[in-house]
Amino acid sequence: MCIIAAGSGLSAAAAAAANATIAVSAISTAASVGMGIMSAQQQAANAQANLNAQAQAQQVQLDAQREQSILNQENQRQALLLQQQQGIDSYNLQVEQTNNALQNNWNQQREQVELARQQKYERFQEESRIYHKDSLAAEKQIDLNNQAANTAYMQEQTKLNEAKKKAAFENQTLLAKSIGAKGTILASGRTGQSIGVILGDVDRQIGFEKAMNQATLDSKRDASIIAMEGNWLKAQSENNKAKSSIGLIPELGYLPDVPDSPIYVTG
Repeated sequence: MCIIAAGSGLSAAAAAAANATIAVSAISTAASVGMGIMSAQQQAANAQANLNAQAQAQQVQLDAQREQSILNQENQRQALLLQQQQGIDSYNLQVEQTNNALQNNWNQQREQVELARQQKYERFQEESRIYHKDSLAAEKQIDLNNQAANTAYMQEQTKLNEAKKKAAFENQTLLAKSIGAKGTILASGRTGQSIGVILGDVDRQIGFEKAMNQATLDSKRDASIIAMEGNWLKAQSENNKAKSSIGLIPELGYLPDVPDSPIYVTG
């Protein structure tokens, strides 16, 4: 700023006025410059504020996008985990159903086998009981048959012995009769060939009667033998009938095995 001196040809008042004008002008200029500076600073501040606001908005947008991306990734992860869990649950359900079917099938097979084994045991016990009962009955019947055959044999043997005794007694009687007849003939005093003829007739008659007695004894003996053989054959026939009434020896036979435990599917 230029200041006018008093000695420059102007009055002091004029100089003062001029200097005042100059001072005002300088001040106005300075004020204008200051205001311009302030306006530039304000504009700069406003621009910076706008930049900051834009940056903040961009940051907020980026944060929102990042949070949305994280949320989307988490939702995808949760959906994948849910899908995997559903697959595992579905597989485990199939495994459980398969194992239940295996267990039920094994239970049915085991029950059928145990029932078949029990029925075979019961049938075997019943057949054994019947076989034992029939065996005892057959043994008793055979014993009775043998006793009857022995009794019949003894009866026939007794009759045959009686017949032998009777024949022996009759032979003794014939011998005594022969001796008596010959004594009577000899005591009659007969002589010559006629006495021999008469004595021969006595011997022939006695011999004939002995032969008849022997024939009767032989006939009775043959009848007794036939009767004893018949009784023996009858006893054997009855014994065979008694034996045939006994069934075959019971056998337990094959017993089905209990099935092994099933092999379960691992879940």
